[in-house]
Amino acid sequence: MNSNFDENSIRNLLTIRYNPSEKSLIPRATWENFNSIHTDPDGIKTKKLLKSAFQKQIKNSTEPLSISLSSGIDSTLCLSLLRETFPDRELVGICGVFKNGFDESKKASKIAKKFDTKFKTVNMPSIYQTMPKLISITKKPRWNTYTHIIAQEAKKFSSYYVAGDGADEIFGGYTFRYAKFLNLCKSNFNWKDKVKAYLECHNRDWVPDQKVLFGKNIQFKWDSIYQYFKSYFSNSLHPLQQVMLADFNGKLLYDFIPTSKSVCKHYSLKGISPFLFPSVIKFGLALNVDEKYNEKIEKGKLILRKIASNMNIKHIDQKRGFSPELWFDWKKNGKDIFEKYVISKDSEVIRKKLINEKWITAAFEFVENDGSILYLNRLTSILALEIWYRTFVSQEMNVDEKL
Repeated sequence: MNSNFDENSIRNLLTIRYNPSEKSLIPRATWENFNSIHTDPDGIKTKKLLKSAFQKQIKNSTEPLSISLSSGIDSTLCLSLLRETFPDRELVGICGVFKNGFDESKKASKIAKKFDTKFKTVNMPSIYQTMPKLISITKKPRWNTYTHIIAQEAKKFSSYYVAGDGADEIFGGYTFRYAKFLNLCKSNFNWKDKVKAYLECHNRDWVPDQKVLFGKNIQFKWDSIYQYFKSYFSNSLHPLQQVMLADFNGKLLYDFIPTSKSVCKHYSLKGISPFLFPSVIKFGLALNVDEKYNEKIEKGKLILRKIASNMNIKHIDQKRGFSPELWFDWKKNGKDIFEKYVISKDSEVIRKKLINEKWITAAFEFVENDGSILYLNRLTSILALEIWYRTFVSQEMNVDEKL
């Protein structure tokens, strides 16, 4: 097994989607960082900090700036602030579209036009057919690096690549999770009860029979997973702030940021998110929780919405982003690829006793017969593990190979 990715890493990746034992690329947040000492009801201070983040990271020149542009609030606000900060700069908005997926390009093109921005649409390929390439970028069994296609297009126009990473974690964007957690959480809950409720809000990352998913060479106990989250839910913060603390120190630090960094490094791009600039993080984390999320109407990112409203910016309200239509891709490509590489006598994850063969067979049938998205997500992650093993351990697979 690769020394940089051991059995515990595999256990964590297939349970919470990241490995919190790794070193993070930016400092972890503490519960003290969330003490509500800042207020910004009109968004004036936040807007100033976001524009300053652009000014401090982008050189004043004539070089065009590329930006990942969906039609959601994060990228739309980034574009509007970028245009306000650099009124004469050429901007290029790039939108990814998956076949049979939610197409944001029509709305995004109108947003681009409003801010005098060139607009490019990129047709995203199958994540299953291009899995070796996806995995080669992070050198880990991840398959959410499909945004590298957008970065590849961005490189044609600029050495800068702007995206809206971190807005959800810092300014309160996971409204579906907040509402569910607050409904599950009771006043008498201890830290472990809260952790279980939190993980229930991430139930697409694991399956009900998680204990039997793994093979003999990976030891799995839920208590080991719970310990990662103990410090986030055993403090004096409001329960919603505890969720935000866990979110910040979770996928953002150990999945989204490393993935984005790997993609930008791969294409020699300077990746920029104004939301992840240190002064923005410090200010945003300490904002009053009521200025991030309204429990009654279940709306989040209230300050960002205020800035957008003040700037007369229109965006879609739903949380979308560039996401593949997994079922369509599975039926067209993934199923056959999975059978070839995992349900096979040559399967490395089964031969090395990393994954339980009986579980694989049962889960595959469950996906086929019951259409379970939970099990489809896990099977996709297991396929990524198989491809990673063949690429970086046994080295029998070329990273540019199309499956």
